Amino acid sequence: MLIIQLEDTDKEFDFFKPAVKFCEYEFGYEGEAWNDVVRSNSMSELYYFLEDDGISVVYKP
Repeated sequence: MLIIQLEDTDKEFDFFKPAVKFCEYEFGYEGEAWNDVVRSNSMSELYYFLEDDGISVVYKP
């Protein structure tokens, strides 16, 4: 489970693709680094990407 902590709410994701779609919409991610994360199909890679970008996120494998 991936939990993205926003200012007024938390968004929880059990599956990779909905989390990716949310991040693309909410944060506007695109580009080569983002495409690498998407191709990885890995929740942990997504977690590290968001964390490195300063997003408050919790990952519970």
